[in-house]
Amino acid sequence: MIIIGVDFHPEFQQIALVDTDTGEFQEKRLAHREEAEKFYRALAGPEGAGWDGGQRACTLVRTTRGRVAV
Repeated sequence: MIIIGVDFHPEFQQIALVDTDTGEFQEKRLAHREEAEKFYRALAGPEGAGWDGGQRACTLVRTTRGRVAV
């Protein structure tokens, strides 16, 4: 399972990922909306997600619709 943490900022999104099967850890900084949408669309699904976010979380919801249960 891949666990993803996202910190939303007005100018960028800071993302941390960990694969619980392999122990692999990654960090990404997504500076543009298009870059964030590409990242979220590339996620394998279906998966589960939860977040504590405001309007900036809309990119996550919009691009993972149908593949991620929130």
